This record gives sequence, structure tokens and C-alpha cells, in this order.
Amino acid sequence: MESGVPARMRSIAPLAAIRALVLVLVLFRLLLLASTNVFQDEAYYWMWGQHPALSYFDHPPLNAWLQSLSGALFGWNKFALRLPVVLAFLADLVLLRLISQRIAPAWPEHFWLTLLLFLVTPVLFVVTGWALPDYLLLTCALAALYFLVCFIDGWPHAPRWRYLYLGATCLGLAGLAKYNAAFFGIGLALYVVLAPRMRPLLARPQLYLAAGIAVALQMPVLVWNLTEGFASYGFVLGDRHAVRVPGLEGIRGWLMVSMVAVGPFLVVPMLAFALRRGGAAGTGLAQVTFWLSSLSMAGLSYFTATLFHWNLVAYVVALPFLALHLKWRWLAWLHILYGTTLLVVVFVNFSIGPLGDPVAMDDEATSWAYGWTETAEAVRAAQREHGADFIATTDYTSASLLGFALGTTGVTSLNPRRDQYDYWFDTTAHAGEDAILYTDIWRTLREEVRARFTEIVLLSDEAVIHQGRRVNQRQLYLAKGYIAPVE
Repeated sequence: MESGVPARMRSIAPLAAIRALVLVLVLFRLLLLASTNVFQDEAYYWMWGQHPALSYFDHPPLNAWLQSLSGALFGWNKFALRLPVVLAFLADLVLLRLISQRIAPAWPEHFWLTLLLFLVTPVLFVVTGWALPDYLLLTCALAALYFLVCFIDGWPHAPRWRYLYLGATCLGLAGLAKYNAAFFGIGLALYVVLAPRMRPLLARPQLYLAAGIAVALQMPVLVWNLTEGFASYGFVLGDRHAVRVPGLEGIRGWLMVSMVAVGPFLVVPMLAFALRRGGAAGTGLAQVTFWLSSLSMAGLSYFTATLFHWNLVAYVVALPFLALHLKWRWLAWLHILYGTTLLVVVFVNFSIGPLGDPVAMDDEATSWAYGWTETAEAVRAAQREHGADFIATTDYTSASLLGFALGTTGVTSLNPRRDQYDYWFDTTAHAGEDAILYTDIWRTLREEVRARFTEIVLLSDEAVIHQGRRVNQRQLYLAKGYIAPVE
């Protein structure tokens, strides 16, 4: 083995064929970004960008800041919504190239195989396919990994402190993207403590300066939470988690969903990476971070519902090392076939038309991908006809999708549960006003919302049709006399 290169992996396919496949997949990814309809939470974060702030209720602010800048430059449209994602995706390709040159310089195929895995692994193409905060977490984590690998490679004989500071800066930016970037920061601290080669770094002031840089970048989030009663920290650490009876069933469920998201054929090389001692530069840091994040998610899933992409940090730090552990060509090609198939399914389902019946399948994500142009026209007509003062829905998701389709921040969510709209909607200023109220199959008219008006009159109850198939059922109400809640 040379530089950690498994000789058997050299014959997976001619390099020219791998490059051609990568090019096709990159172009297909760009097509997906251009053609898929606006995803439910994308519209929500777009609305954040239209209300610039130090931070926000659900997540840190980096995605919203970029959405705000993109919208200011290119207007209110899907191009502006997705442009930051495209730029981050291109940055990902460059970063993977740089990391590959660092950890496997003697194996040119490593970069192309790593890029292939990046493009076809479901969890990775999901988080880089929409304007959700995860795409920025991935890009910033890859950048942090690159700089930290460069630093570790030279430590202790030729420490290049600029790499440590740049790695810390990228870690700080990752923390401004999503809170689970903390697993990378804690993983780095644990690695320095646990690895005998790294422990002398604890006596160097540069380490603490780097930590200070990463922490200082979190000041906008800290200040926002200080002024808002630690609302975001409280939500992420407690309020967002569904209460259920603790048990091993939760861990089993999380593991099964994670296996689907990672790909069952990638589990073997991922475990080989996680368990093998030694290897290319940066392997130890990646392994500690991988286990810290994965075990934390498994422990969390014992108590509450845990989503597969919350473990994204683990998958990102593992990615550059996986090609070194793909021992069987057939396993690699099965993963490529599996991921490519799912990628095509996602493309068709969210850009052309549902592959199944989203109502019967209880699939709100697919249902909400269609019909908003027609719904926006119906809402405009109802508001003109009845002279309503504002537009509302019963949930932040439908409020954001409807607002994006209408091209306005004037749609609000009246969900009794707190969301970001509670920071924008002045309840006192709207007291006594009439509203056009939107509901549908997924977010019905709840009694808590009904009680916010003196009278609610049904205006229409219509099916949302796409390609001759009902994908949703919407209701429009005239909600009279808004009653502001008593603080």
C-alpha cells in the first residue's frame, strides 16, 4: 500500500470513464438545482433573508445572510434562492480536490472516486440540493477539515499556524450555519487531548487563539439569544424534540434511516474508516469527530425522534477517506447505482411530477412542491374581492411557500407554536383586521387559530391539481376581526 492506497481499487474503471461519469453527475446536479421546485423549508429561510437579523429562532444566520445578499442582487426568484447553493457546491468540488491532494498525493484516482461518492451518496446530495443551512455546514466543514489536515500534517516539526487559524475560522463559520457544527469543534478538542502526538499543542497559546477565533464568530448568535431569552438555544436543546417513551426502538429506527441515507453499500467502507488505526494525515481527527457525532445522535435517538441529516458532520469528515477503504469494485458500483437511482427519483419527483400519490402516501414534501402559482392567484383574487388587510396560514411552512409564490413578506403564520414569524408579526398593529386565511390537508384550521378571529367564513375548498392528479386540497377563508393575544 502506498500513501494508504488500496491497490485493488486502482482497477475500479478506467480513469477516463470515471471522469466522464463525474462530469455527467455534476451537470445533472446543476440541472436538479435549476429545475426542482422550491422545497418547503427553503422558502422559510428565504423569508429570513428578507428580515436581516443577528440570528434567528431555528438556526444560526449564515444561510439567511447569503439569501439576503443574493435576493438584493438578483431579485425575488428561484435563481437568487439557489445561487448560494450552486456556489457552495462548486467550492465543495475544489475543497475535495485540495483534501485529496493532501491525504493521497500518490493516487490521482482518489479525488475522482471521492467526488463520485460525494455526488451519489443520498444524504450528501440531499443537503447540497436545496437552500437549507446544511449545504453551508458541509462546505465550511470541508474547508475546516482541509486546513486542519494541513496543520496536523506539519505538526510538531514544522507547525504552520496560519492553517490552524484558517481551520478555526472555517469551524466558526460552520457554527454560523448550523449548531451541530459544535461536534467538529469538540471533536478537534478531544483529538488534541487524546492523541499523544498532538498533546504538546495544549501548551501553545496559538491553540487558544484559534479557539477564540471560532468562538468569536458565534457572537451574533450569542447576542441574539441574550436579547431573546435564549430562545434559539432552548428550542434546539429541548423544545424541537418530540417527546416519546425512551427505548432501543428509537436507536434502531435512526440506524435504519441512516443506512438508507448513507447507502447500505457504503456502510462497510465507512465502518472500516471509523475502526482502522493509522492512515492518511487527518484520519485521527476525522475518526474522533465521526464517533463523537454518531454516538451523540444514537444516544439522542434513544430519547427522541432524531433526523438522519443531524449527523452530517460525521459523514462530511469521513467522506475524503472512504475511497481508501473501498476494497471491492462491485461494492463501489452498487453504491453508485443505488445513489444514482435515488438521485433520478428525487429529480423526477420534485421537478416533473409526483411518482406516487402524495396524499395517500402522507408525503407533504412532495405535495407542497406543486400548485403554488395557482394558489397565489386565488389568494390575490380573494384579497381583492374582500378587501382583506393581510394574508395568513396556520403554519410557517405554508406561510413561507405562499409568501414566496406571492413575492411578499406580508404572509404570516398563526401557528400557536413559536416560529420565526412571531418575531415579525405585530399582533397589536393588526388587531381588528380581516385576513385571507389559507389551510390545506397538511395544516388544517385548528381551534387555536379559529379563536384568533371573531368570525371565519369559508370562501373556497378546491383540489390542487398537477398533471391531472390531486396533490393537495386547499381552503381559503375570510377571517374577520383579528384578536391580538394578550401578552
